[in-house]
Amino acid sequence: MRSGADAIYPVRLDIVDDDTPLLLIGLNRQEFNAVGLSWETDSSPYDVGPKLVGAKLNTVGDASPGEGGIRILERFSYLPSDEFVLYDEGNFRILVLTTGGFSPDGVTGVRPDMYEQFFRVHVNGADGETVLLEEVVVEYEVAGGTLRVVGLPDLGQSENPDEGIYNADCYQEDRDNYIDIILVGDEEAACNVTFVEIPALEGGYRAFFNPGGPGPEPFEGIRYTAPGLPDMEPVIIALDDPMRVDREAP
Repeated sequence: MRSGADAIYPVRLDIVDDDTPLLLIGLNRQEFNAVGLSWETDSSPYDVGPKLVGAKLNTVGDASPGEGGIRILERFSYLPSDEFVLYDEGNFRILVLTTGGFSPDGVTGVRPDMYEQFFRVHVNGADGETVLLEEVVVEYEVAGGTLRVVGLPDLGQSENPDEGIYNADCYQEDRDNYIDIILVGDEEAACNVTFVEIPALEGGYRAFFNPGGPGPEPFEGIRYTAPGLPDMEPVIIALDDPMRVDREAP
């Protein structure tokens, strides 16, 4: 912990030069040398929990770009986990980027049916008010039409008791730092999405934890990673330009 005199934790990360420097891919497949980039912090996950760092809204389309190709996830049956496997509908995808792998308690995985426990989406209303998408299945009237939350894909496979996949504490989730929120509705309405919110404990919701949290049955007197604080992330509307890079695409 930052407050502990004997606490030891990383405070800076530097990308340094070597024979195979780290390269980043940008627009038009242009490569950028990442040497010289750095990251700093004055706290650890025991001081403050994870937070949002980005959110982007795209059309769902006919495929889920970037799905698959990670052998360990495929080997241990984390994939496929996209909206086409989990749901039979979806018009828009809000891709949420976090500071690290999120967990409901630092041990168990986030499940596709947990939207109402952790998230709210803010949308402009017809009269300029803010409409909160708080529940799945409910169709909300907003500026430009209607929107409805379907659920959270890009976590793990669809529930299938015959295959031993249950939406319970044993649910196997990929634990990466991307979570998708799938919406159904009108395009003009989707253009009025403004924020993704994590109300956290202060807002009467559950909080996210980094690995090392209290788990479903914590012990007294043990120091666990801290719960995340309330957070609000602006949503970039990327319908005309998906703002996506691909090393192989033309």
